[in-house]
Amino acid sequence: MKKALIIQNKYIGDVLVASVLAKNLKNIFPHIEVHFFCYNKAISILQNNPHIDKIIDFDDIELKKLSVLWKYSNYIRSEKYDILIDPYAKLQSRFITLFSKAKKRISFDKPFFKHFYTDVYIEEKLPKVINCTSIENRCLLLSPFIKDFSNIDFQTEIFLTNAEIEHAKQLMHNSGITFTKPIIIIGILGSSMDKSWPLSYMADLINVLLSNYDIDILFNFIPLQHHEVEILLEKIDHKEKIFTSILGNNVREFAAILSNADALIANEGGAVNIAKALQKPTFSIFSPHKFRKDWGCYENLYIHQSFHLMDIFPEIYTAYSPNEILKNPEPFYKLMYPEKVIYKIENYMQGVLGIPKKSSNTSIDLIKNKPKISALCITYNEEENVKRFLKDLSFVDEIVVVDSISTDKTKEYFEVDSRVRFIERKFDNFTNQKNYAIKHASYDWIVFFDLDEHIPSLLKAEILMTINSSKPKDAYWIRRNFYYKRKHLRYSGWKNDKVIRLFKKNKSFYKKNKFVHEEIECVSEPGYLKNGLDHYSFTSEKKYLKKLDQYSKLKAEELYTNNVKSNFFHHHIKPIYRFIHHYIIQFGFLDGKEGFKISKMYSNYVANRYKYLEQLWKKKE
Repeated sequence: MKKALIIQNKYIGDVLVASVLAKNLKNIFPHIEVHFFCYNKAISILQNNPHIDKIIDFDDIELKKLSVLWKYSNYIRSEKYDILIDPYAKLQSRFITLFSKAKKRISFDKPFFKHFYTDVYIEEKLPKVINCTSIENRCLLLSPFIKDFSNIDFQTEIFLTNAEIEHAKQLMHNSGITFTKPIIIIGILGSSMDKSWPLSYMADLINVLLSNYDIDILFNFIPLQHHEVEILLEKIDHKEKIFTSILGNNVREFAAILSNADALIANEGGAVNIAKALQKPTFSIFSPHKFRKDWGCYENLYIHQSFHLMDIFPEIYTAYSPNEILKNPEPFYKLMYPEKVIYKIENYMQGVLGIPKKSSNTSIDLIKNKPKISALCITYNEEENVKRFLKDLSFVDEIVVVDSISTDKTKEYFEVDSRVRFIERKFDNFTNQKNYAIKHASYDWIVFFDLDEHIPSLLKAEILMTINSSKPKDAYWIRRNFYYKRKHLRYSGWKNDKVIRLFKKNKSFYKKNKFVHEEIECVSEPGYLKNGLDHYSFTSEKKYLKKLDQYSKLKAEELYTNNVKSNFFHHHIKPIYRFIHHYIIQFGFLDGKEGFKISKMYSNYVANRYKYLEQLWKKKE
């Protein structure tokens, strides 16, 4: 009779996943004896498993001692295993494998240590069957014994006794559960705060569920997290409807309690793995540094669903690596706004669990714990840009439009969006229009964009991360990429173009003495955002010249107001210098013919400015 050892020196989720190997070994070799080597903290998850004949447990701290490791190595060697499977391949398990003398030693292909094994396999990057590599790759280690993987049973299992289930039911009944309404267990925290959806967001979710659904809610957390639970309860409106004391004294008791519930909603982790092993419906909230492809197990089944940062900001992962996110997860978690997660969970409650909504409350109105943003803009005949602009502002809470009495469909296009407040004001200058818009902003944080600017997704994400950070500045510079039609001009005076587009309402305002090229004055030194803004100001030469001509007139009025008079230097030297500055000093020649055109236009803009200034003085005289 063959004898096999599975080594899994990690915690509950991994041990549970690795137990699938035991089940499949028994299917392949009906008379095989299967032993399992794991942490003593995880042993309970394997109890009563008919596919495991013996559990060898150890203390994870003790095993790091050479004498203890040597003792276990000798013991395992004496067992004379035919098969040893080492999925995780830590240093200790490699040492044990090396001295085991098992005929088949199986693991994954890793540098140098692969020579400790007789069979090594390259882990698959993407799942093929059950939507997660964590189980599929472990089953890949059965390859020496099976070729047809359609016969593999990928389902994890926990084997509870009827007595355990009934005992848990009695515990729940004694605590006030009547079993007359659906029971939802909520895993309010992950194993640590940096692996948990923000508590304030979780409070919003619980308030929505309590307000809209006739359910009992049980909290799941570890005893060390009592302080965090108290903080959370302070943010919940009807805390009397929540059961916080039905935790279970150990993993098996929690599993038995879960077996009596209808579903689990939780931060992705051990509790979710236990629920899936019991085949209870789950909705999991993923840590931003983990991925569905690895741990979204059984999401090919309707009863298991999840939310991931990638659902709303996939671009994040082109700019940040998982390790970078793991080092500072808080700002990434805060991008997972309550309304995005709650919308999906409400669909899950009604569609999957079949729990009707008892209230007509708009869930969005119950969400409190999110900084709100006012987007401001000033417009005149911008109908061609409105639809794209509104799409770019998907992340804001209100849009204040100050329009200079447009004659096209600007107003009509804006008013299809319920977030828009459309205000008409006769144009006098850009600064006054913008300061007027600021006065009408409802929220503390303001973004102020022009309709010829495009806001890339990474910039949106960075704005949200910034305002959610623990100590944000009062204002931020944003770099702009200037486009001549569809060509990005990297020089021609635009190389270092930056504007303040994100600021706090009461800490910034536009200088009143600037009629054009308006500037924000900040109470404190502004910060800088990493990601840039796309500026599509130049769509046609005719329109751009018209815009520059308007700017020239406004600049002339500004100079006139400040009692400035033009002279030979202004009329003849400054236009030439502006051309040289754009085309030579700012390397505009590297932008080709477009660089020459832009440099020439700005030279004319300066010349026209002083021409109009001279006309104003002549008119006065």
